[in-house]
Amino acid sequence: MLEDYFSLQLKFATHYAAKAAVPLDVAIDRCTNLRRRLNLWGDTGGSRWKLFLNKVKSAVDDRAEQVALCAEFQQSLSYIEVKRSFGCFSYDPPDAYGTLRIHFVAPDGINSSPLAIENSSARRADLQELISHVQRTEPRATTVRGVSWLYNLQAYKRLFPTAYSASVQSARFPLHLNGSSTWGQVLNWRQEVKPDVRDQLLVRLNDMEVATPWLVFPLQALAATSQIEVFYDQFT
Repeated sequence: MLEDYFSLQLKFATHYAAKAAVPLDVAIDRCTNLRRRLNLWGDTGGSRWKLFLNKVKSAVDDRAEQVALCAEFQQSLSYIEVKRSFGCFSYDPPDAYGTLRIHFVAPDGINSSPLAIENSSARRADLQELISHVQRTEPRATTVRGVSWLYNLQAYKRLFPTAYSASVQSARFPLHLNGSSTWGQVLNWRQEVKPDVRDQLLVRLNDMEVATPWLVFPLQALAATSQIEVFYDQFT
């Protein structure tokens, strides 16, 4: 199902490699979220990720083989990743400053858009479960932070405490393309590539700037943040 998504990311990386005069494997590592999509993140996936990049580089002129390699190297989720997932939401443990990052990914097997109005209560239940877990297990957490294209959507912002939603603003830092905060807009809730977004992205590739490749995406990732007490007050 994700072959079209893999192919689109490889096209993006190929274009970036030509613009930046870097090898394709460097461009893939820098400008795609294939490492996360293949579940090769962290120390446990490091060696297989390096092997994947080497094989892709060897198949530099064969897109079909590159896409096939993506399917070959895709791994199942690790226990740690599953443990921190709560329905559509997951989180990264607090960093040294106490900042906890939240993420949103539609799970497999759902029957309607997870952000449809009829699913709002289920999504808030996901958030409540996550925040309750954080309150019990993450005493260092002081702040909640999110960076995602989804903050462009009222259907997403309405799930959160008012103070958090009101904080949404343009990111004032370089954006990374190795997660779903930007790349996620390319897929619908069925994990299929959206033709209109794909077409807009491909048209804009010629305008790509090496220093800011994320600007060619139709929607830009926005940032939101608030004290974690705001979430505790609403969800626990």
